[in-house]
Amino acid sequence: MHSPGPNGNSQADLYRPLRLPIVLVADSRLGGISSSISAYESLLLRGYDIQSVLLFRDEYYQNHEYLRDFFRNKSIPLVPLPAPPTKPLQLDADSRLRDEEAMSSYYQKVSQESEVLRLLEEMSVKNTERIERLEEMASRAHDLIWYPFTQHHGMSAKDITVIDSAHDDYFQTFGSNSSTKPDSELRPTFDGSASWWTQGLGHGNPDLSLSAAYAAGRYGHVMFAGAVHEPALSLADRLLKTLDNPRFTKVFYTDNGSTGMEVAVKMGLRAACDRYGWDASQEKINILGLKGSYHGDTIGVMDCSEPSTYNRKVEWYRGRGHWFDFPLVKMVDGTWKVEIPEELRADLGSDAEFESLNSVFDLKQRLKSDAGQRYKEYIRRTIEDLVQKQGMKFGALILEPVILGAGGMLFW
Repeated sequence: MHSPGPNGNSQADLYRPLRLPIVLVADSRLGGISSSISAYESLLLRGYDIQSVLLFRDEYYQNHEYLRDFFRNKSIPLVPLPAPPTKPLQLDADSRLRDEEAMSSYYQKVSQESEVLRLLEEMSVKNTERIERLEEMASRAHDLIWYPFTQHHGMSAKDITVIDSAHDDYFQTFGSNSSTKPDSELRPTFDGSASWWTQGLGHGNPDLSLSAAYAAGRYGHVMFAGAVHEPALSLADRLLKTLDNPRFTKVFYTDNGSTGMEVAVKMGLRAACDRYGWDASQEKINILGLKGSYHGDTIGVMDCSEPSTYNRKVEWYRGRGHWFDFPLVKMVDGTWKVEIPEELRADLGSDAEFESLNSVFDLKQRLKSDAGQRYKEYIRRTIEDLVQKQGMKFGALILEPVILGAGGMLFW
């Protein structure tokens, strides 16, 4: 299964987009137990379904006895087949004829054995059951699941995409809203959102699967309070060295983006209150950020964005902060432009054109530019007004770098 295909990839990777049901042909010879189990685990890492195992019966090594028990524990049937007739030593016409007759008789006998017939029947039943499960998944999901970022009013089962598998940049989806009968019930569907922007290396990447399996095999899950293990230490060291920022001296690990933002906000507010002698139990401490920003769905970071679809109707939402408007980066008629919002034109001037995207984000040149200086002055005046005239206190600044994803895929 790891023999190279035409492009040099392992055959297990070459056929992976199809995710076909697998019959594993195991090895009955010396060392066959190890190679067969290794092959099984390699297939499992790539998301294949192993429906059955076949191998020749060898009464000396008896691999079939050991592997039968091994695969029985995985709910995978194993069928040992009698060894084929011995190949003749001589290749004369008479010997070849006898060999063909012996092999023909062997195939006919084996194909009629009850275990082989039962295996074929079980595979047919499994395939039927698989299709039946896929057919009912959308309706069951509609009954059982609340979906994130989904308007459920008017939603029906046909609006739910049933994903059987995912590989590289594609999902393998079941069924279609089309009225025409497709050639196949399963088809590739391009993952246009990169699974909400988390898929940089593609789905089912075997290197990532092996790394995850190694981590699971080496550690499983370990507590991290007052403890350390090598991957966490190595990553922290690499992050700090790569950032090369003297202000960053330590790494804090947390679960996900939203709770990561919660941690960052708590750190920022705590540091600000300690620095300026504020009492957060008596005073309102605010956040500075951008219009249209989004930082997560946990209740704390919801307050770090202006009212929107994601937070406006949440009972505890308060929206504690000020959110700046900003120039937008766009390509219009083949030209890169920085578009100034109408309400900022008096402060920042008119739109600007650039030769390339790199020139737009050439930070040193942009800061020196007239527009950059005017925007800097606009920010300074705004904050002075908020703090000195309106009495607001700001404990942290939160910026989504370059692109506001949930806010509308806006480049700022």
